[in-house]
Parts: sequence; C-alpha cells; structure tokens
Amino acid sequence: MIDNNLTYDNYPGLLFTSFTKDNAPDELPFEVSTFEVRNYLSRTSGFQEMWGYIGSKNSLGGVATNYFLSDYTFHRIDSNHDFRNAQFRAFFENYVKPKYGNLIFKEGGHYTYLLLSKQETKQLKNADGRYMAVSLFRQNFFIGFEEAIITERGLKVMETGHYEGGMDIGGYLSFALITLAYANEKTPIAYEAEKIKEKLWKI
Repeated sequence: MIDNNLTYDNYPGLLFTSFTKDNAPDELPFEVSTFEVRNYLSRTSGFQEMWGYIGSKNSLGGVATNYFLSDYTFHRIDSNHDFRNAQFRAFFENYVKPKYGNLIFKEGGHYTYLLLSKQETKQLKNADGRYMAVSLFRQNFFIGFEEAIITERGLKVMETGHYEGGMDIGGYLSFALITLAYANEKTPIAYEAEKIKEKLWKI
C-alpha cells in the first residue's frame, strides 16, 4: 500500500538531505518559532555544517538512509525503558556504519541525522570518537538540534543544543542512536511513497 502522506511538504528533511553542493539553496526553507531561534541557528556552526557535510557526501555519490518508523516501533523507541536500554547498549556493542538521512514517523515528525566515522570525526571535528548531529522537525517547522561525540563511555553532548517542548539534554541524540541500533539488527523492508523520489525503509 502506497503512503500518500509522505510528501515533501510533510517531510521536507527528505528533500533537504538529497541536495548536493551544486543544487542546495543558500538557505533551507523551513520555519522557526522566533527570531531568537533563527539567530541561534545562524551562529551554531554544527547545525550549518551538518547540512554541508550531507551535501558533500551526496556530491560524492552518497545516498541518504531514511527509515520509516511504524507506530509500534516509535513507541518502543520513545517510551519503552527496557527496549531503550537494550538498544542503547547494542549501539556500542555492534558497529553501526556511518550514515545520514531521516527517521520519519507520524504527523510530519522527523529527525534528520548525521553519523560520522572515527576517521571523519578526527578530520572534520578534531575529536576522538564518532560525531553525531540530530535535528528534529514537525513538517516544515524546526523544533530542536543536538550534537555530540560518541565515545566508548557514552555520549559527550555539546553545549550547542536547542530544545523545545521540554526535551531533556541528550534526548534527541538518544532517540536517533537507539533507532539506528535497532535498524542495524533488523532487515528493513522497502516502504512505498508515490510523491517522493527517495528510498525509504520501514522498521
């Protein structure tokens, strides 16, 4: 069954993560709640660099990895304490390859994520570990951003995050990390959408 709710209007991150350095707009067309938020984004290098890294990877032939979360999967990742702990541990026990893309769920909610390798992190961030950045959107509306260095001891969350809706520090990153760990042990199935060109995988 084809999902007609999957459109660029509802999930613009799918389009944003498909741009190359040659066709990316000067400014991504999303909305923010206040001028203060727009100013925050303009001075937060990690947020700007995330899109630049993704565009560079696309220019070199990379392809975004987009996961569609069923309601059941979303609630396990969001609210099931035992499941969350198990998948969090699994991320550190089983290597998740560098990747980027979107984690999509109902009502236009989606995280755009970027996970780098240790080598890329050293080169681009001059840090030991793995760099990860995550931005949360509801349809075309920016909600939050976080970035961190992932080491064997856990997440070293940077003090650059923006949080709306009462999210705890590390919450955006944890959701994405747990999702990627879960997808890493699953065999995702192709998910059909008529109005977008990007490939989607259902978990």
